[in-house]
Amino acid sequence: MHDPEAIEPPYRALVAAIEQLARVQREFGVQLARDLNLPRAALTVVRLLQTRGALPITDIASHLRVDLSVASRHVTALVGGGLVERAVPHTPCLDRRVRTVQLTPAGRQVAATSAREIDARAAATFADWTPEELLTTAAQIQRISADVAAGHHPDQAAQAHPDALPA
Repeated sequence: MHDPEAIEPPYRALVAAIEQLARVQREFGVQLARDLNLPRAALTVVRLLQTRGALPITDIASHLRVDLSVASRHVTALVGGGLVERAVPHTPCLDRRVRTVQLTPAGRQVAATSAREIDARAAATFADWTPEELLTTAAQIQRISADVAAGHHPDQAAQAHPDALPA
């Protein structure tokens, strides 16, 4: 007789696939950073600032999911390398005592170079995929991200990513 509890739950295959994707993504990031002669965390900060614009160091730390002191060390290294600068925000509603971090022209160049390199590598990697396969897969990954980020609370996941596919 077959033991029903011996059957692997389907979510384990998904978790294993996510773990494998995370490893591959980290390796991709390490290789890209190496190719650009940057630490991986530095590349992440540069790309974050390219996408979101000037940010307070607390937002950078939150995005990186690291302590404020760790994010500050990354930013200090980037300032020393001429890729970012600390600035006072010019937005009226922001506290002018809070410093933001923004890309310098050299930082914008590194961000543009990394974006071109990512596009080229992605185009080569997914050359055999149809646009429909790419969009469907992207939607599924967004749904996974939203559900995991919401701590397995579907109502929060839907609010976090209204474009996510329904369950």
